[in-house]
Formats: sequence, structure tokens, C-alpha cells
Amino acid sequence: MMERVWISLGIICFLLLTSCDGESVFSGSEAISTGGWEAEESVKFEWQVKDTLTQHDFFIDLRHDQSYPFSNIYLFVDFTFPNGKNLRDTISCNLADDRGVWLGTGFGNLVDHRIGFRKSTSFPVAGDYSIEVAHGMRETPLAGMRDVGFRLEKSHQL
Repeated sequence: MMERVWISLGIICFLLLTSCDGESVFSGSEAISTGGWEAEESVKFEWQVKDTLTQHDFFIDLRHDQSYPFSNIYLFVDFTFPNGKNLRDTISCNLADDRGVWLGTGFGNLVDHRIGFRKSTSFPVAGDYSIEVAHGMRETPLAGMRDVGFRLEKSHQL
């Protein structure tokens, strides 16, 4: 009986969380090897842009388990534009507060984080874009990281 209640609550929470998302233009996620995330292993996402006027918000989605050894993570985010130009962002992400409590959401052993790093950004040219995400931590492989994702949403700011 109690198991049914927990399952029902989990389904309701999932539906509420997914219904509150912004308008996704692109969303992708890649699993990380159970042996850990190597510093030289980047996760790549590709999408096409036709509209250069609409502004977008950029997010990195991270999922880790309770064995993740740090309260933060540094990420290198490399953009490749259709004209061949490249841009690198370095992002510092706090994953836990000063007491060590995870800032993300999740159930059980897994913690999810959605990290916004560019807001109200338009694309300079139409065409094929890609983004590569790698970690910049001193420890490699990085234990406990399970998934890395990228999400692109239409911005709601005017």
C-alpha cells in the first residue's frame, strides 16, 4: 500500500516538473561511464538554427549520485558556429551549499542540476551549431557524475 503512494507521488512530481519547463528548442543528454568522467572526454551536442532573431536561454543539465566528492564543478563549454568560429565559456557551478546539502533536485541516490549560463542570446548566423562540455576539475576520472545534458529554450525576457 505505502509503495503505491510513493509511486503515485513520484509520478505526480515528475508530471509537475516536466510541465513547468520552458519551450525547449533542443534538449539532449549523454550518460557518463560508470568508471567516472575523464577530463579529456567531452560530451557533444549538435542542433540547427534557422531563426537568428529569437533569443534563447542556455542550460547545462548535470546528474550525479551521492558519491560525487565535491560541492562544485568547473565546466569548459566550447561552441562551434556554422562559419567555423569557436568560443569557450568556463563555468563555475555550485552543487551544494556551505553545509554540504545538494542544491539540486532528485530522488534517492541521484541529484539533478539545471545550470543556466547564457540568457537572452540570439544566434549570429543560421546553420549547424555544436557545443562540447568537458569538466575542468583536477581529479580525473571524476567519480559520481552520471549524465551531462544541454538544453536550449526560447527566452521569455523582452
